[in-house]
Amino acid sequence: MHDDLTLFSGILSEALKLNDSGGLFGRSLGGISSTYLVNQGAVFEVRSPLANRRNRMGLASLSSAMQSLQLQENPFLAMRRSMPTVSLESPSLAADSTIPDDRYQLLRDQIANIDFSLVVNTAVQQATHSVRALRALGSVDEATYNALFGEIESLRGRVGERVDELRLLEAELRNSSSVSSGARSSDDARDALAARLEALMQQLSPIREEALTLAAELKERAAQAEIEFADQWQRDLTSLEGALYASLCAYGETLERIPADESLSFVLKGLGDEPTGARRTDKVHIVLRSDLSRCVEGEIDWPQLRSGSVSYSY
Repeated sequence: MHDDLTLFSGILSEALKLNDSGGLFGRSLGGISSTYLVNQGAVFEVRSPLANRRNRMGLASLSSAMQSLQLQENPFLAMRRSMPTVSLESPSLAADSTIPDDRYQLLRDQIANIDFSLVVNTAVQQATHSVRALRALGSVDEATYNALFGEIESLRGRVGERVDELRLLEAELRNSSSVSSGARSSDDARDALAARLEALMQQLSPIREEALTLAAELKERAAQAEIEFADQWQRDLTSLEGALYASLCAYGETLERIPADESLSFVLKGLGDEPTGARRTDKVHIVLRSDLSRCVEGEIDWPQLRSGSVSYSY
């Protein structure tokens, strides 16, 4: 019985192409182990590379979930930036820092209401997750992945530069509002700062649109790639199960020592339906030995053998 099961396991491995090298260092990701249970029949545990490919969908789904997270700014950092910048070397400046200047307050409020950093950094992070999902799904090659990632990093760098400029301008406004050196000179300084802010805002707008557009495009590509990958994976699973039953009818005489009132059980590891929870299930197919004999003898074909079997996820 052991020799029969070993022989059939080898035949089935070849028929299902489980011996194809696709793992690390060229090691096979698939294989079949078997055992015999008295009064029950033979049990075959099938390990297919499809289970490993399914993990890619898990990684892509994780990246998709990460895209829904919003980058939250550290409230303590925001509070720190809202505090006036005071030089300890200038007592007079420190003394005057609490005196508000309405001529600068409007500009400071305008900067405070800019959501550039949060929106753009969120878009950049979403684009990063999408690119990683595309790579996990095999939708892009290494060269394309590096090019997309380089584009994102370039955008991230430009965002950082503009944010630094914005913070520097904000600090200058705080300092300028606390220094009184004449109405005319103060107005000139304010007008200069307002002009710099306007120029900076004109630079921020196209970067913001570029980041949002890139994030939306990559998210759409990743979502489509995940759908296509899942559809292809399901077709490959259906093909694997069909090959399993076809092989049973073609080579089932190898298992003639198994009593006719027993059964053959095939456990496809990690290929079951995914439940609501996180547990990964197996796909189980149970074929009566008597039905197998009918298929070997040509009384039924393999689709009929499959329709008469029991299959479920567990």
